[in-house]
Amino acid sequence: MIDAIDYPDWLPLAQTADKNMSMDTGFMTDQPQVGAPIFQKLTDDLKTTWNVTWILNRMQERAFAQWLRHPDYLDNCNRWFRMKIDIGGSGLQEQTLHFVGYPTQTSVQGAAITWTGQVICKKLHNDDDEFGDIIIEFPPPFGSWLDVIVTETLPKPEGE
Repeated sequence: MIDAIDYPDWLPLAQTADKNMSMDTGFMTDQPQVGAPIFQKLTDDLKTTWNVTWILNRMQERAFAQWLRHPDYLDNCNRWFRMKIDIGGSGLQEQTLHFVGYPTQTSVQGAAITWTGQVICKKLHNDDDEFGDIIIEFPPPFGSWLDVIVTETLPKPEGE
């Protein structure tokens, strides 16, 4: 279990538009001169990284910079932290993250201050994982039908 610091909930999250997610490849590929390529599974322990950008006002940037540096918080980015990240179709999901390097203050334009950095998580957390087969097998109009069936059709009060 990683002892992680919470991201301050009053600060804005990393900007969605400037964020990309990349994951490790859990297999090895060999392409022999003759025959089909060979794929060998190596691991399920795959890290995920994001390039993230924060756009902060001066008050937020002051707190953000202290959160990065202060020994009771990230201690110059030496500690893990918890923050919600939009992972795409599943929306905001809390991840346990660590900065790969110290983030960079990339611009100061009037009251807007921009920081960029790269974060890594050991294991991507996605609440959808336990429902993966349902999400795959029942494409979009069926999802709303399942909601109706489970919440309205199946439950019957006693005596009816």
